[in-house]
Amino acid sequence: MVAAVFALLFWLITLQVKSGRFVFLKQPALTVSGFFERAITGVYDGLHSAWSGYVFLIGARKESDRLRAEIDKLRLENQITNELLIENERLREALNFKKQHSPSSIVIQVIGKEVSPSSTTVTINKGSADGIEKDMAVISPDGVVGRVHTALANTATVLLLTDPGSTLAVRVQRNREDGLLEGKLSHCALKYVSYYADIQEGDLLVTSGLDGVFPKGLPVAVVSGVKKHESRPFQSVTAKPVVSFSRLEEALALKK
Repeated sequence: MVAAVFALLFWLITLQVKSGRFVFLKQPALTVSGFFERAITGVYDGLHSAWSGYVFLIGARKESDRLRAEIDKLRLENQITNELLIENERLREALNFKKQHSPSSIVIQVIGKEVSPSSTTVTINKGSADGIEKDMAVISPDGVVGRVHTALANTATVLLLTDPGSTLAVRVQRNREDGLLEGKLSHCALKYVSYYADIQEGDLLVTSGLDGVFPKGLPVAVVSGVKKHESRPFQSVTAKPVVSFSRLEEALALKK
């Protein structure tokens, strides 16, 4: 307050000096007046510069946020495009695989999976309205997937090889030894293999065609363990399916 009053008085004296009064104070008054004018101008310029800088920073931040959002959008679009390209490649492979088998086979896609302590199944996007029927064989380019368990109008449930309710007639590709493959949730078991049969780890099991469901010669599983018990007439043989069910997305349903 005192500074303001002092500044006002000094300004009045300066006006009096500039009008011709108090000539002896002219030089000192003008000097001090110039100092205040420069100080005020400096403060104004400083404030103006600071405000301009603030406005610039706000604008730069908004532009940065806009560019970041645009980059995120482009990255998401790129990921979606890549996924579509991968899906198209899988579908192309499925169609090529279809040409190698019955022309009446149906290309299907997995739309749901169920793994419980008593069952392993998948839901597919085709049903009875598309020609899907119970017990139809389901295969992929890698090998046997399973068979249709139930079929609704637009969807169906496929029993995977590892389901406890799944049985499949197979034979050892190497020596043509026959057996029955059963699901055990996490793996499969080859049943009714004679104690004296030549079964080795790494043997490929293929469909024998004896069950009337699957064509002969399709890859099914690889023997992962063999145990013999002298007190038992059959060997204990475990096998791992050649199809990775956790990655299964497309397959073929074979019409009978």
